[in-house]
Amino acid sequence: MPEARLKEVDAELEDLAFLGREFLTWLVWRVDRGEGTFGDFVVSFGARVRLKGLAGDATDAILKGGAAAHSSAALAAVGAGRTLRDADLRIVRGDREWRFGLDAETLDLRAVKLPALLTEEDDDRLLERVALIDELDGMVKDAFLEFLRDRLRPAWHRSVVTGLRNWLVDGLRIDNSA
Repeated sequence: MPEARLKEVDAELEDLAFLGREFLTWLVWRVDRGEGTFGDFVVSFGARVRLKGLAGDATDAILKGGAAAHSSAALAAVGAGRTLRDADLRIVRGDREWRFGLDAETLDLRAVKLPALLTEEDDDRLLERVALIDELDGMVKDAFLEFLRDRLRPAWHRSVVTGLRNWLVDGLRIDNSA
């Protein structure tokens, strides 16, 4: 592929990377509201998130702990203009559980921990692992598609953006009555 076309493709991908960052923020908001169920699976956040500032901000904030994505530090970072760049997630479907990292800009999976394998034969185990990774990829895509449907609704700014702002304000509110 000619170099000019490669630069054009890179620019197009960069232009759309914001959707992945918005997706992760939307997902934290949904999970915080008790709406982490998508069809027959449930999404929750793990113990690590990485946030990055706007262009020109060279520092990343990596938050670790039991509820890192839901912490006041994460909310303050998002409120200050930082965006979620990757997060550790957990998906449960039935009695199976996947743990993995998700890169917001590419929706790439990393460090995937699959549910226990059921088969004993090596060839079957490989096929089962591939099927479980494919199933995980499909569930992430299903959640992303639900985000896109929400994002493309005419009421996005009026309902979701307002809800996100209120969520940030409520999460950062300091109780002065004590």
